[in-house]
Amino acid sequence: MSQTHAPPQAVKMLDGDSGRIGGYLAVWGDPQRRDLHNEYFTPDTDFGLDWYAQRPALYHHGQDAALKADPIGVIDTLRRDEVGLWAEAQLAKRGRYLEAVRELVGRGALSWSSGSLPHLVKSAADGRIERWIVVEGSLTPTPAEPRLSTDVRALKSAYLSLNIPLPAWATQDDFMEDDPMTDSPILTETPRKRLPSATDEAFKSASGLIEVGSAFDDLDALDLLHGCVLLAGGRAAKGVSERYANALAYKLRKAGLTAAKSDELSHSAQNGFGADWIPALWSDQLWHKARQDNVILPLFRQIEMPSSPFTVPTEGVDPTVYFVPETRNEAQLALTATSPALPETKFGSDKLTLTAKKLALRVGFSAELVEDAVLPVLNIYREQAARAIADAIDHVLLNGDDTTGAGNINDVNGEMDDSARFHAFNGLRHLPLVTNTDLQHDFTGAPTLDKLRTVRFKLPVGRAARPSDLAWIVDGNTYAKLLSLPEFLTMDKAGAQATALTGQLGFIDGIPVLASAELGLTGAGGTFEVGGTNTKGTALLVYRPGWLIGTRRRIAVSVDYLSYYDAYQMTATVRLAFAPYDDSVAAIGVNITV
Repeated sequence: MSQTHAPPQAVKMLDGDSGRIGGYLAVWGDPQRRDLHNEYFTPDTDFGLDWYAQRPALYHHGQDAALKADPIGVIDTLRRDEVGLWAEAQLAKRGRYLEAVRELVGRGALSWSSGSLPHLVKSAADGRIERWIVVEGSLTPTPAEPRLSTDVRALKSAYLSLNIPLPAWATQDDFMEDDPMTDSPILTETPRKRLPSATDEAFKSASGLIEVGSAFDDLDALDLLHGCVLLAGGRAAKGVSERYANALAYKLRKAGLTAAKSDELSHSAQNGFGADWIPALWSDQLWHKARQDNVILPLFRQIEMPSSPFTVPTEGVDPTVYFVPETRNEAQLALTATSPALPETKFGSDKLTLTAKKLALRVGFSAELVEDAVLPVLNIYREQAARAIADAIDHVLLNGDDTTGAGNINDVNGEMDDSARFHAFNGLRHLPLVTNTDLQHDFTGAPTLDKLRTVRFKLPVGRAARPSDLAWIVDGNTYAKLLSLPEFLTMDKAGAQATALTGQLGFIDGIPVLASAELGLTGAGGTFEVGGTNTKGTALLVYRPGWLIGTRRRIAVSVDYLSYYDAYQMTATVRLAFAPYDDSVAAIGVNITV
């Protein structure tokens, strides 16, 4: 079986520092592989390589409205190889648009397109190009039309601007500047050739083989990562197809996601390369998305826990500063002196212990779903799984209470199972409702600025006086009431303060106000009764530097095929800890009439 070689179309940056580029100006073809004009080059095509040492490099054959005929560089290397005619050029170091051209080349967005003159081109009846004297090479993002006219004055301008003498084989008529009848440049049908692209309508219609589009077009990088995890757990355990892997590699790069081994994706279906890091990459992106989209999680500092439990050293009592007189007595210089010149003091120290707790999600898929309809439902299932685990994180940070049975702030009568997610650890509401009840205030009515300030100044003064370190978290109904306060500053009126946190809706006294769907209505005391009357709003004020999130395991995902059920099980887990530095870092307003 003969092996075909499909050369890369994009021009590459050979030396970024000097601005040297290279790529194929022409590719060898045959009667079965023709270009957009139904013609083809062969190794015997005469390109006039020895006719001239240098040729101008233009942008889009001098037809760009901004660059016009300004050369962007000089083609100084043209050589044949087994693939085609290789061209190298040195970009002009002082070109007006050098950086823009560099960026496009770096993104693989430009290809070579060769230009010649009509009397220097000769083709055989079967489409074989016998002679194609290269007069210029252009970098172009779009394919040339089959017979698009070119302003040949651009060629003369380019040659002269680069101080390249006009070629001896070029007649004066070839470079006639003006039409004496119209005082405008004469346009001739200047031939040009470019490698075919999948975006070329002419090529698609001629061959019938190029199909722009893919079954993966409607899926983003996270959808495809989720699919890799799902399909890798299949009965055959062969992972995804090469087309799928290539689509994933492309969308990862396009989305700017971190994948140090993304080039290995195209081999993942063949040799197992890349399969080991796909679940980790998806997990990392789920965690990043949670940090970006959640309301509660991004508010607080986060550390990675090397173990669980993990002890974090914290600041204690500050050292004492003394007023001291001038040292007059030599005895005061002794470290053991009763009254030394500088009295000794100490730093107080303390510690915070983080204990990671696990949240888990398990979802079942039928084998038929995976086999018959994985692509249409892939993004839906991925979004549901990601959102569910992210919402659970916000829920437990906000509502966590490890009390089992009756007395839990989320279940005062003990109606719910001990596996409910809020049992993981104590969260924000627990501190003012249980740990330090002096930090709660009963509104007994609608919210007012005075009542909100009362809650604020239940915190230590040093913390209450720093609005940038505080955040109000309210339920949706309380937010609706806040809108009626003249002192509530909505985001559209915030002006210089308008840099927003995720979920932020406005400001009260310069403090951001955020609404969370995980904070529901409660009873008059701020607790929730299953099956009871929960009609009151809550306004929770948190001192953000006073809390610490520890992660022992970021969101980890796995998919397994259970042969005895002929079904798949997807699990997602996360291990995290949450703790306050002391018991004066949150205050709450309860019994708000909404």
